[in-house]
Amino acid sequence: MKRIINIALLMMLSIGALIAQRDSETITKSLKVKDNSKEFWFAVCNINGNVDVEAYSGNTIEIELKKQISARSADNVRAGMEEVKMLISEGDDFAKVNFEFPDQKIREKDDPLDCGWDWNGNRRKSRYSYLLDYKIKVPNGISVKISTVNEGDVSIRNVEGEIYAGNVNGDITLINIESNTKASTVNGVIEAVYTKMPSEFGSFNTVNGDILLEVPSKSSGVYNFQTQWGKVYSDLDFDSKVAPKVMKTSSGKGTKYKISNSNGYQMGKGGPSMEFETLNGDIRIRKK
Repeated sequence: MKRIINIALLMMLSIGALIAQRDSETITKSLKVKDNSKEFWFAVCNINGNVDVEAYSGNTIEIELKKQISARSADNVRAGMEEVKMLISEGDDFAKVNFEFPDQKIREKDDPLDCGWDWNGNRRKSRYSYLLDYKIKVPNGISVKISTVNEGDVSIRNVEGEIYAGNVNGDITLINIESNTKASTVNGVIEAVYTKMPSEFGSFNTVNGDILLEVPSKSSGVYNFQTQWGKVYSDLDFDSKVAPKVMKTSSGKGTKYKISNSNGYQMGKGGPSMEFETLNGDIRIRKK
């Protein structure tokens, strides 16, 4: 019986060793920012892993990337460590972090900040998986455009410039922000805390998850809510309901009318347009 148990343990250890081959390294990079204002943009295009961005009072972008490669063999791990590389592009008013992966080709776009990849059909699929976790410090005055897709969350703190944040299977957390904002995910929670309201807009969209927003007590603006299967909760003192907008389009087949902004509420006078949309989730807006 003891011999059988020992053999079973050896088999389990062998299987674990076969599957659990991995290696990692930490890569650091510093980028000089000439213009610490919201006109300068910093972008991160990630697919697998977290992106954590925090603003500080310096004039450089400090990047720390932890790259982890996993495979069933040491040879495949070594191949992944060599093939997956961080890429950096810079212009007069932007800096962008991307990465190189042989299974995918970077799709060139007119906007240098946009992210896009095409599958590389000329290459056999890699026999390893990768995880790229970023921890980044940026000058507090610049704007950021941050995205990931799988196995990670997007977290942005203390950024005074504009924020565009994207995810697919993960959360988005925006803390101590104050400018125009767009945040979108599919399967995740969006949380945002404003120190003051943006000048023009805030847009928050998720399919499966809640939207949680915290704003200053006197936060003028138009708040538009849309949720299919969730509910809306708020302790804001809205002054009036905004009349729905009717959009008219004509074609050879006739005229179509579309009603939008049917759940809009005005608080105070003027202010930004704040849009909230979720399918399976609640929307919760509260005062700080």
